[in-house]
Amino acid sequence: MVTGYTATEIGDVLIARLKEPYNGVLKVLGWEVIAGLSTSRTNGITLSFTSGSNIVTASNTFNFKISEKIIVGNQYFTVASDYNSITGQFEILETPQFTAAGLKFYELPHTNNLFIYEYRWSQNNVANGGEMSEFRLLNEDMNNGDLMAINFNPDLPLWLDIRATVDRLSDNNTLSILSITYELETVDGTIEACPQFCGECDDPWAFVGCEGIVVECETNLFNPYELKRPVNLYKQITDVATSIWGHDVRYFRVEPDQRSRDVILMEYSLYNVVEEGTVKIMVPDNEFPTEEFNYDIFGMGFEEFEIHITKTEFNKTFGLGPSPRSRDYLFFPFNNRMYEVSSVSFADEFNRSLTYWRVKLRKYEDRTSSIHSDTDIEQNVDDLVVGVEEVFGEEIQQEFEKVTKPQQYKTVFHVVQDGIRSAIHKQLKIADVDLRNRWTVISRNYYDLTTAVNKVFNDTTQRNDNVFDEAIIYNLNSSLNSDSSLAFTMWFKPVFNTTFQSVHQTLINGLEGDKGILIETSRQEFRITLNDQVYAYDLGSTDLETNPFYNATDSMWFALVVNLSNQYSEMSVNIYRLNDIVNEGLPQNAPNRLDLVFNQLTSIPSNLTWETNKQYNLHGGYMWMTNIRVFTKTIEAEQHQNVLQQYVVRDSDSSILIDNAIPSIMLRKYSQSR
Repeated sequence: MVTGYTATEIGDVLIARLKEPYNGVLKVLGWEVIAGLSTSRTNGITLSFTSGSNIVTASNTFNFKISEKIIVGNQYFTVASDYNSITGQFEILETPQFTAAGLKFYELPHTNNLFIYEYRWSQNNVANGGEMSEFRLLNEDMNNGDLMAINFNPDLPLWLDIRATVDRLSDNNTLSILSITYELETVDGTIEACPQFCGECDDPWAFVGCEGIVVECETNLFNPYELKRPVNLYKQITDVATSIWGHDVRYFRVEPDQRSRDVILMEYSLYNVVEEGTVKIMVPDNEFPTEEFNYDIFGMGFEEFEIHITKTEFNKTFGLGPSPRSRDYLFFPFNNRMYEVSSVSFADEFNRSLTYWRVKLRKYEDRTSSIHSDTDIEQNVDDLVVGVEEVFGEEIQQEFEKVTKPQQYKTVFHVVQDGIRSAIHKQLKIADVDLRNRWTVISRNYYDLTTAVNKVFNDTTQRNDNVFDEAIIYNLNSSLNSDSSLAFTMWFKPVFNTTFQSVHQTLINGLEGDKGILIETSRQEFRITLNDQVYAYDLGSTDLETNPFYNATDSMWFALVVNLSNQYSEMSVNIYRLNDIVNEGLPQNAPNRLDLVFNQLTSIPSNLTWETNKQYNLHGGYMWMTNIRVFTKTIEAEQHQNVLQQYVVRDSDSSILIDNAIPSIMLRKYSQSR
């Protein structure tokens, strides 16, 4: 389980992204990732430091030995003496340059508790870097594909992501990402990039979460514009007043989904509910709105009012960086009401201190555009509010079914010319299947490619032989531009104990002569043909556990994701296996996962391109197939399972072919009556 920047289980994944890109970068000369390990020796203990003093005070028994290292913030300190249980103090070798109390500290990761780091990059001039490269192992080598061997374009922004995967972790321990530092060569010379540091001389509590604290105090005693002390006093008074007279509310913070950004309407269409916490708020003059209800054509409403939220309170709950925003919502326990933030602004304060926000509230609305990615938060909201659907939901559903008659109205298709398929083999069988991953429906139909056969006379045997033929021909022509990318996804189920053991079966064909693409597989080898180049992947012997079809049965379904990127000159092949008991018994008794059984990343020639008149097609063979999709953008590793399990494709704007193997219904056509 991952919470913030902390991982608690083996296999947990953290992805660290840049808020702003680097500019003018030529090369990455070095990197450092500082991670902290929390154990029984660090949990429940905080440390207090005094600037210039090597004596540290611990809040509880400190069980570290001399010469052991600890991490505070993102700085390393060496234990120089044993812990004195009487004074509650010990000494460190390094001299701290800050004063702070109640700081959390970490152990250094070691062989039994560690992350594995991977990186990806982009120089797209869009928010968050847009389409990124595939993840590669982060190391200090200078081989092809390594981070320190890449030459970047200094005229474009550089986005770097780090993926940390927990490889080893002992029981009851946690691993946290504390800071990431890159040493960059720029057009102006060599610089070292590091996280932001705290510049407040007398705010020790602001040290938490900051790296490399640098204290530079003004030496000139006479400075009429030096207002730091009165400003800090004002902040302290504000915080004290909030802690005494503030009201505890449950605050739910939302962030816009960057993929839903609309640059025409200047808005986001989707928002993600990312965090929940308790925050103390102030009400001006402690005057809450009246308890009366307002009724209009839209239902029952509450009176709008204003609250104040201090930066200290908000940062204490959600950390440095986030701030209140429109569409956040909060629950007041003492009057049992949920409100939604309608607007946020800074208050006009002494010397523009900006210590608190003025937040306007209105009645909470359960918006479908607010997505709860955390099921615990969603359940908490459901427990707090009651909507029309819960009160009248059963009657509404009955009325809906009564009017719409879903069991009687069915969608009708023509045999072909449905916008996707231009031809279907007359012998091809389209069968029904309840393919699902627990409650998630993956597909309702599939192509039985073993039925796409033609009778061909054999002169030797003087008999008609069954020969596999093209099963489906799509309207889409096979093509790729030098600045484009492609992604292919599909579900397939091989028919074992056939020639699939050694003979390649076609998954999708877009090859015309020596131009185009052909994807095919057997039980021992996966093969992709790009123009005149063949890329073969040895799957190994079928009796090896590393073979993706090891111990496979005729009830097992497999999923394929192939990414083809011209931007990064790379191709990735990913094969997933759906557990064969998923579609047996009750959904709640089945595992909810797809197992990655094969993954391979390959470099391809730059500016790969082809233009053909060949229409993509499926060929007959010992295979069942469904959910064939072609996208114009590569699919990120963390999105593979989401895309594979979409029966209705969400990112349809990036897709050029979507085929769910839905059967056609032929209806008799009557001419117009006279």
